[in-house]
Amino acid sequence: MLRNIRIGLTLFASLLCTFATAQNQTQEKKNPIEIAAEQADRLQLDLKLDHRQHFLADSVLQKNIAGVMNEFEAMQKAGMQNSESYRDVQLKWVRKTEDAFEKFMTKEQFERYLKISGVSSKERKKRAEKK
Repeated sequence: MLRNIRIGLTLFASLLCTFATAQNQTQEKKNPIEIAAEQADRLQLDLKLDHRQHFLADSVLQKNIAGVMNEFEAMQKAGMQNSESYRDVQLKWVRKTEDAFEKFMTKEQFERYLKISGVSSKERKKRAEKK
């Protein structure tokens, strides 16, 4: 379970790092649509997604990045400072993203996605056994 949390955090950390890096470079806050487009473009190259898959990845990322950002913002406004709560929210959105990607990616693409997202081979095998 702890390993899954670490894996999930790795994926969203990379997504949010893109967001933070872009913020520092342009001094303008990128919106979820821009972040999603950049991530979808990277996935298209790394996983050789076709146009339909690229569109679906972009759509999923737009929705999920906006969702996690909105939840984080609401938590900040409510004064929440518990890092565990933020990790739980992040993990929830990582799982939603993985579940959505698995529906339209080929088995090989999804396996590669998990691999480049930092999911260990042990966790990938465990996930495959559940299916």
